[in-house]
Amino acid sequence: MPWQPERVEAWLRLWAQDALASWAEAGRWPLHAGDREDFGDPAPAELSSLYCGGLGVWLALAKLAAVGFCELPESPAAISRQLLKNYQAAPDTGECVPSWFLGQSSLLTAACLAEPDAGLADQLEALMRANRENPTREALWGAPGTLLGALSLWEQTGESRWRATFLDSVEAIWSAWQQDPDSGLWLWEQDMYGQQTRYLGAGHGWAGNLYPLWRGYALLDPDRQAALRMRSLDGLRSLALESKLGVNWPPLPGSDRMLLQWCHGAPGMITSLRFASLPEALPLLQRAGQLIVAAGPLRKGVSLCHGTAGNGAALLTLWQLSGESEWLSQARHFGMFALDQAHKAYQTQGHWRYSLWTGDAGL
Repeated sequence: MPWQPERVEAWLRLWAQDALASWAEAGRWPLHAGDREDFGDPAPAELSSLYCGGLGVWLALAKLAAVGFCELPESPAAISRQLLKNYQAAPDTGECVPSWFLGQSSLLTAACLAEPDAGLADQLEALMRANRENPTREALWGAPGTLLGALSLWEQTGESRWRATFLDSVEAIWSAWQQDPDSGLWLWEQDMYGQQTRYLGAGHGWAGNLYPLWRGYALLDPDRQAALRMRSLDGLRSLALESKLGVNWPPLPGSDRMLLQWCHGAPGMITSLRFASLPEALPLLQRAGQLIVAAGPLRKGVSLCHGTAGNGAALLTLWQLSGESEWLSQARHFGMFALDQAHKAYQTQGHWRYSLWTGDAGL
């Protein structure tokens, strides 16, 4: 499908216009049928989180405002504070949780990034330190997600407290990274939803845990930097499953059930390594990209988590890592296809799915 930049810009402006008008009318965005299905009955009246709620949508709108495609009705500081209040009054999951994707840590981080506030900063630090031993040991609920708040604030402010808070969570993550006696690979075990598992994907497992370690690589000591390189390469190579069409990684070691999306599979493996200095891994990641291209856009819809946008993001990451224009061309193809998917879903539902990770905001 040919790249049409004018059509892309028109859609982005339209989406932003509709999103802002919907918010102005009701003070929140309508729940999509998919949200109701995800959260069950009764579904929350409003969602505020990064993953599928207001924070993610406002971040997308802020990106569009930065390039002149829309204007925000209030300052980022005012918006983020209101979102935090909304969440604390009515948490997405029914209770206030630390979770980066579904809880308070990303909301507090957004508020602190928008406008320094000593009280909110203290709350955020305490929350991250309290979540360091979360037994899920994965990005959705655990420390590999919440420490992104400290890392984001360290990157913006350079304040030593955020470096220390980041490394405090890293210590817990590193201690839980155990060598499997049979395979010799270094894996994490997730204690989640009443089960002990060893997920490998970006959403709940190994790849998602590697992402903050590589993003904060410069803050690690030399021994851990070397170990991170070795463990990452060994795992990537040993866990990869090769086929004629390319490379993929199973949701669990030894599983024969394959998925090809951000949360489980090659797309999330690629994007989780966007900050990794691993030139030795690039040929393997490119083989994974070949599989994404061969499979084509996903039938599940637009979303970053398990849709066409997430797979397109993996192809964009390969372009950034390799500099090869073919990956950019393929990513654009996925983007154009996702536009059509978004329009078709709109015609069915009557409004966009206002969600960063499960809807149109991620596109």
